[in-house]
Amino acid sequence: MNISALKGRKQITAAFRRGKRFASHSIIVHVRDRSHAGEHDAPQGGHMDLFVICAVRKKQVPLAVTRNRIKRIIRECVRSFCAEYPHIPFMTLAFVWQTPMQSPKEAATVDIKPQVNDALHQAMQYFSKQ
Repeated sequence: MNISALKGRKQITAAFRRGKRFASHSIIVHVRDRSHAGEHDAPQGGHMDLFVICAVRKKQVPLAVTRNRIKRIIRECVRSFCAEYPHIPFMTLAFVWQTPMQSPKEAATVDIKPQVNDALHQAMQYFSKQ
């Protein structure tokens, strides 16, 4: 399974508006499953690939260095999650960071990874019941 960035205005808007929402302490993730893969606002290759986008508000995290670090950590957490679970039912993952941070030192993998895993486990449980 390839993990790539979600691109295109229609796809990004659909991921945030039509995705099922799961929350952890600092992260909200909007998940669209593979049943939406053939729709007009779905990315091409939705049957096989996983598309990820991360949004960190400038108002919450003023420094670009910290925002980019949070995004890199989230993407790395998704890669490690996909290594654990090779057959996931997700097509798109849209992450929104909610907690204010002032310095890059506050953005640590050991703090962010459990939150990402918690939100993704909630999504796995929800979509496995359907």
